[in-house]
Amino acid sequence: MGLDIKSVAVIGAGGKIGSLTGGICAQEGLRVYYLSRSLEHAKKGLNRAIEQARSEVIADNIICGDYDSMLAKTIPYADWVIEAVAEDGNIKRQMYAKIEPYLQPNVIISTTTSSLPLDSLTEGRSKIFRKNFLSTHFYNPPGKMFACEIAATDSTDKGIYNFMKDFLHQRLGRVVVPTKNLEGFAGNRIAFLLFNKITQLALEYGTEMMDYLIGPYTGRLMPPLATIDLVGLDIHKAIVNSLHINTNDEMHDFFVLPAFIDMMIKNGLLGNKAGSGFYKKLEGGRILYYDPASGDYIPAVQPHLVFVEQAKHLIRLGMYREAFEIVKNAHEKEADIVRDILYTYVAYSYNRIGEVTDEQFGIDGIDSVMSSGFHWACPSLMLNLLGGAEETAEKMLELGLKVPDRLYNKTDTMLQILDSGKYFVAL
Repeated sequence: MGLDIKSVAVIGAGGKIGSLTGGICAQEGLRVYYLSRSLEHAKKGLNRAIEQARSEVIADNIICGDYDSMLAKTIPYADWVIEAVAEDGNIKRQMYAKIEPYLQPNVIISTTTSSLPLDSLTEGRSKIFRKNFLSTHFYNPPGKMFACEIAATDSTDKGIYNFMKDFLHQRLGRVVVPTKNLEGFAGNRIAFLLFNKITQLALEYGTEMMDYLIGPYTGRLMPPLATIDLVGLDIHKAIVNSLHINTNDEMHDFFVLPAFIDMMIKNGLLGNKAGSGFYKKLEGGRILYYDPASGDYIPAVQPHLVFVEQAKHLIRLGMYREAFEIVKNAHEKEADIVRDILYTYVAYSYNRIGEVTDEQFGIDGIDSVMSSGFHWACPSLMLNLLGGAEETAEKMLELGLKVPDRLYNKTDTMLQILDSGKYFVAL
């Protein structure tokens, strides 16, 4: 099969992930068709891509249009069709029915979803469509987050799958993580369990406190609830609900969405795209925080806990092990929350080896997607900082966590302490 990609059609180019992914393709010199429900929406996507690239040059490689007038004029000429419409199975299936009559036999079709069952998306489609179909899950924003998970169905042609792995890495510069065809793949399966666990705790401890406790000093670029605002609460809900329906593991209860999230969405508090979510920015730079208990926005209280401030100080000095010794040995009840989240992250990640990624890769694939997709200190590094396998296993048992067998595997990658700095920010 002589595969080549010179032209790309992005379905749903008015949205963030579609427009920014298309922008990456345009930066690499590919002809890209931006298709959306209106020309205006497609042009908004173009402007977003230009802003990501910080250059208007990519506009020369992008043609904008709406579905009604442009599907028949663009889809037959595309070597790769990227579907990035709303995270709704019915909407995606309806779009596939629209584009299938225009597809060439060797066209590659990929969805950007990671939370919907891939096999259900191609129900009713032809054998050729299903053979050419897979998921290429780009992380947002792709200009900064280089991970791309790739997953196939039983019907996907192996030649197409292998071609796309090479193309994504060599041409688009992605950190490609092969995953199994399971909802959430690797990155979202792990991250959204933690996100949702933290939203459950926010009902008792509040937004500001949870983002203070699980802030950048714990090995993440952004605090968790601020990250949900960036993702969008509606997207967060769709992913968590899908994981709750389609997965069944030792932490399944943490995929139950708190009721207050539904209330926030009902009231239009969708996060950054709506101007209000867990955070609400006022003129002059002042920030209010959503209080899940009351449903109101409240002013900052600026929490200050000794163990957090000591850990942040040591992080600033590059003393990462010493910082985590502070966290491990602190007696405050809030320190129990931090430890619970950190040990849950490591336990859940290692327990997914062989389930979401191939056993032969060990922790490496999960490490790659968490560091390159979320900019989190990856599980093997956190295991290192928490004292290694033996000590971490003891703490997991104390917390009632399932201790992963692979925790003790010395052949799994353990990132060096010298690599720690890029994952930690101590404000």
